[in-house]
Order: sequence, then C-alpha cells, then structure tokens
Amino acid sequence: MLEWLIPPVLIGAAALVPDGKLKSWEFNTRHLYPHSWLVPVGKRRKVMYHNFEHYPHMLIGGTTRFGKTVFLKSLLASLLVANPDRVRFIILDLKGGLEFNRYLCLPQVQNVASDIVSACEALDGIYKDIKRAEERFLRKGWTNIADTPEKSRTFIIVDEGAELSPKLVSKEFKKFAELAQIYLGEIARIGGGLGYRLIFATQYPTRETVPMQVKMNMVARVSFRIADGVGSRVILDETGAEELEPVPGRAIYKLAQKFEVQCPYISEKMIGEMLNEYGES
Repeated sequence: MLEWLIPPVLIGAAALVPDGKLKSWEFNTRHLYPHSWLVPVGKRRKVMYHNFEHYPHMLIGGTTRFGKTVFLKSLLASLLVANPDRVRFIILDLKGGLEFNRYLCLPQVQNVASDIVSACEALDGIYKDIKRAEERFLRKGWTNIADTPEKSRTFIIVDEGAELSPKLVSKEFKKFAELAQIYLGEIARIGGGLGYRLIFATQYPTRETVPMQVKMNMVARVSFRIADGVGSRVILDETGAEELEPVPGRAIYKLAQKFEVQCPYISEKMIGEMLNEYGES
C-alpha cells in the first residue's frame, strides 16, 4: 500500500547538498502526489518537480546511455501511480518497441507503435481525437481543460523522434515522416489546452530531428549529456549540456531558468512491480 508522504517540494529553485555535489537517488513512490500531474524530474538537496498541468509538453535530449530512456520510464511510472484511473498513454517507441512494448498489457497504455508506419497511424488517431475534443470544447464554451470537470489526460511519449525526420528516412517512408511531423506540430500547438501532453525525446538533437513547430510549443526542456554545443542549443536554446559530467542521470532541467539535477533512477524490476500493482483497472 502506498504511503502518500508529503515530499519536500522545490519547484523553480535548487539547492546544493553541503559538499556541493549532486547525489544519485532511486525513484520512490513516496515522492509522488496522488491525483496530481506533478512528477519528480530531478534532485539536488531536495526534489524538483515538473507540473504537466502548467507546462503540458516536454522536450528531452541526450546521448545514449546517459539516462534518457530511464527518465521516460520514471515519468510513465510517476504519472500512472499518481493517476491510475485518469491517465492514458500512447507511446511511439521507435527503437523497434524494445523499451516500451512490455507495457502494452497495462490498461492505461493504449498503443505502442514501433515503426514509422504504425507511429503515423497512431498520430493520425490522436489528431482526430484532438479535433473531436476541440468541437466538444467549443460546444461547451471551454477554453482550457484545467478549468473543466474533465480529469483525464493523454500523454504521447515519443522515444527517438529522429526516426520521424523526413530527411533521415528512406524514400519509401518519406511521406509517412512528413505526415508525422504535421501531426506532432498540431499536437504540440493545440493539444495542451485539450488535455494532451507531448513528451518528445531524441538522442540525435538537430534541426532536422526536432520539428520547429514542436520545439516552439515546448517550454519545458530536459537535456542529458550531449556530444556538442550544437545539440545542446537544439534542446536548451543554449550551450551547457555538452559540459555535463558524464554520469548517468545527470541532466539540465530548464523552464525560465536552468538547473543541473540528478534524475531519479528506476530499475526494470522496480517499474515492473509498481506497474503490476497500479496498472490494474
């Protein structure tokens, strides 16, 4: 049984431990708030939280093996455990489904697309849902889901968005990639106020792999170590991520300001146990 302990919250500020160094830490459900969209993104002396209700979309970048996918799984676990009856996920796992296909058995996970064609089909379905939601909001005179009785939220997680770049795919898949870019841009542009949250992650941050329409509508950024300043500027709009200490889980979390944090570590065993318990309808 979860014990909902009130964690030390530090949003938009950071504090160093006495020796000035960031410490590794394991994900723990005691850091979560029930029925909220606050998720722990990192820690210095205290836990820092991201509020998906205030900032609905998030752009994530980082070289492989430095914690990007583990961080995505910690977000999924946080959201599911805090809101088991109010959250649904549509996941584009463009690493062939290797990381997220195992979660397809959960009722909250509606779809796991593992290639560009199935990803495009999933995005098409999301876009149609958004247009229907837009019509419903118009009829009811609503402008933002936060001010309505509707409690459910839909999270679209894209792991390895570079696979959807028209400039990087073969000719036969170019039309699917172009359509996917349009859908992602529309989700980022109008989805937030309707209850759709886009989390777009890539290990190849370039202008070609991160659609401009997506980036322009994402205030929240998280960057793990990146090979060069060019990639850092794509994610953070400034250099810095290339200078991070090469420690798994070390990242820069940025809203208006940027903070170097240590992201929570969650093992496959831990996430499996947690999702087995809280993934039931």
